[in-house]
Amino acid sequence: MTASTSSAGPFKYFAFLKRRAGLSTDEFLDQWENGHARFFADTPEVRRHIRRYELYPRIAGDEDRARTDVEVPDAGFDGVAVQWFDTRADLQALQAEPSYQAFAAADQPDYRDPLTLGVLTRAPEVIVGPPGGRSDAGMSLICILRRKAGLELGEFHDHWLHHHGGLFQTIPELHDPLLGYEQNHGTDLPDAAFDGVTQQWFASLPAWVESLQVPSHRDVVEPDVASFLDLESMAFIVATPPIVVIA
Repeated sequence: MTASTSSAGPFKYFAFLKRRAGLSTDEFLDQWENGHARFFADTPEVRRHIRRYELYPRIAGDEDRARTDVEVPDAGFDGVAVQWFDTRADLQALQAEPSYQAFAAADQPDYRDPLTLGVLTRAPEVIVGPPGGRSDAGMSLICILRRKAGLELGEFHDHWLHHHGGLFQTIPELHDPLLGYEQNHGTDLPDAAFDGVTQQWFASLPAWVESLQVPSHRDVVEPDVASFLDLESMAFIVATPPIVVIA
């Protein structure tokens, strides 16, 4: 049974966030971690629905660095929030909590832009272990994906998992820099705007940039990506190790 057809949990919700106009990066991170996230950790009727909650801030120095010619344009996201749920019903129950609804309405304008990219996914498929990346990883690449127009959802999941993922398992110059690689396959919700999230771990930002320059990335990975993904909708951040809000 593939990740796209299994009905078993757990589930993960990824939210790509931008800071509110006028906030510095430090002000955004302070409000995100110590205001927004603490509400989830410290409010029992909300916390009970969440299995795990992590914050991934954009790594310092990424915003000002020169881009490589293989990267999609910088969409300006400042962080990714990841919440784990045992079932879809737990996510729905969280969203129905009156205290959550009241908090969300007042909280969002304080720290983030209204534009958020989100996707609900199944438990990750581990392409290169260990699960969650090695503890010595200095950064992770988190990228939200949409399949190419005309590609069936099942075909997308199968190609991404078995063919694309297999490239990083079998080609040494793609595999060796990785300190972890997981594919988070989206659920088959009819209104889903995105189809999954990829997460890869590296020793550092320079190590990731260097990994993009190897011949196999240019000759094998890039043509494959163009064959099954909608490149214009892709967005990513390179992030610090996570801030764990709920373990």
